[in-house]
Amino acid sequence: MPVVALVGRANSGKTSVLMHLTGTRQRPVNFPGTSVERVEKEAVHDGQRFRVVDLPGIASLQSLSPDEQVTLDYLHGRQGPGPDRLCVVLDASKLGVELRLLQQLRELGPPIVVALTKLDVAAAEGRPVAVDALRRALGLPLYEVNARTGGGCADLLQALVAPVVPAAAVTAAADGVRLAAQVQPQRRGGGSRTDRLDAVLLHPLLGPAVLLLVLFSTFQLVFTVAEPFMAWIEMAQGALAGACEASLPGGAARSFLVDGLINGVGSALMFVPQIALLIAFVTVLEGSGYLARAVFLLDRLLRKVGLTGKSFVPLASSFACAIPGILAARIITDERDRLATIAVAPLMSCSARLPVYVVLLAAFFPAHQAGLLLLALYLLGIVAAFVVAWVLRRTLLRGGTSVLAMELPVYQRPSLRAVLAQVWLAVRSFLVTAGTVIVIATLVVWLFSWFPRPAAIHERYEVQRMAAPAGEAGDAERARLDAHEAAEYLEQSWLARIGKTVQPVFAPAGFDWRTTVGILAAFPARELVVPTLGTLHSLGPVEPDDAAPDPSLAAALRRSMDGRTALALMAFFALCSQCAATLAAIRRESHSWFWPVLTFSYMTVLAWVVAVLIQQLGRLLGIGG
Repeated sequence: MPVVALVGRANSGKTSVLMHLTGTRQRPVNFPGTSVERVEKEAVHDGQRFRVVDLPGIASLQSLSPDEQVTLDYLHGRQGPGPDRLCVVLDASKLGVELRLLQQLRELGPPIVVALTKLDVAAAEGRPVAVDALRRALGLPLYEVNARTGGGCADLLQALVAPVVPAAAVTAAADGVRLAAQVQPQRRGGGSRTDRLDAVLLHPLLGPAVLLLVLFSTFQLVFTVAEPFMAWIEMAQGALAGACEASLPGGAARSFLVDGLINGVGSALMFVPQIALLIAFVTVLEGSGYLARAVFLLDRLLRKVGLTGKSFVPLASSFACAIPGILAARIITDERDRLATIAVAPLMSCSARLPVYVVLLAAFFPAHQAGLLLLALYLLGIVAAFVVAWVLRRTLLRGGTSVLAMELPVYQRPSLRAVLAQVWLAVRSFLVTAGTVIVIATLVVWLFSWFPRPAAIHERYEVQRMAAPAGEAGDAERARLDAHEAAEYLEQSWLARIGKTVQPVFAPAGFDWRTTVGILAAFPARELVVPTLGTLHSLGPVEPDDAAPDPSLAAALRRSMDGRTALALMAFFALCSQCAATLAAIRRESHSWFWPVLTFSYMTVLAWVVAVLIQQLGRLLGIGG
């Protein structure tokens, strides 16, 4: 099967071209460090199958970082057969540097087809490209491609599968700067749109203020816009649970369907709207080129804590998921900076933490405060990461530093296709987790919550229910007895025994045994805490005297804890390491068990200490009780 390698500088549009060539969804963003491993996809054109390999961006054929080494090893055939053909993606707005790389790639030998992207950006910046003149000067097949819309990709695809026709070398291509001057006039005076925006957004005072405002607005919108969608999902969950209760007799089967699957998994699915909105907003900021500016805004601050501006790329990626963030640390040249970044990346609040935040914020705080508190939780992880990085760079990782060298992309309109693709990838990943890991975990939690089930308990309450009078008073009495029976079953279950055994460790933070069980269940994957709590609180009321409690999880949580305990619990989840896959990624990237063990240990201890401080100081000051 023929192999085509997509090669180019970071942010040239390679991943977007891959999406259009293969019809797949990838994650194109607007700063380097996202693609750190080659991505291989198959495509079919006119019945001919071929493989397209998207390689991490490179600036030259000299490796400066581990992610660039991935590309060079593949191109030089150090990890198996190299590509049959190169598709070199050139950014039309930066032809001077792009053509230098193209000339080096021509010396590798494989036939080359050129995809010229961002022609609209070049024109908007006052540097339109004379495409025909460039094509003649290069002597290579060259196609205009719109990476956002896919325009021109059909012709590019046809060229990639066409028979190879050797092209004579053109001497003009040897001097990229001179050729760029011929086909791309210099920028007009007065400054481009990007320059005018950067004058404000990179200002020493205005820039950080705008960044903070953007982050706050994002979190506030995530919470408020998704609220009606959450309510619809909760209504559907309640209707489905009611239908099952009405059609099935009481017993283990009905309890498993209603209390386990519907209330457990449904509690997790309720937060799909927040995850989708958060990823959409972040992708828009990435695609516009704005997040790349945050690297420069934060470089000085990050250097004070022992990191570098390049650390922002993996840290920002970790807000979606820490695993790609840890992989993105390969762009950091200094090994000490890289390890420090890897060790603190899990402190960024990933999308798996969002359901915990949202359910507790909705239960205990009004909507106008929720956005601010949500931002505070994200900032808590950031501040903790800065402190930990500062300590590491002055103890275990003393010495060395990397230099920030990064070219800012121009501002551009984000691709709707890219935004929707990224949202779908995030939602699909969550749904796959909900359909596999969460279902299995919910089954385990329900089993341990349901058994053992002594017959003596049922017999005792059945006698009392039979003695209850007829009419409304009797119905109320029987409902009260049902609640007592459910609570007593749960209190003597295997899960309750485990939770009560471990609960003294978390007692200083104010967590009861149910919350303790939720924490324990979430250590393999933090997504499990909400369905676990949903299952536990649906099996029996927290206070058995609540004859007909509000069935929602938020109401159950309000009966089991106060606002101060909710803050302590959110802080614990903001700082605790509860993702086995993340620890495995740290092991793979550090080539040692030391760093995952250290990361798990310090994050767990830090989370416990902060949760205890919030609970105890809040109690002393009379806050949140």
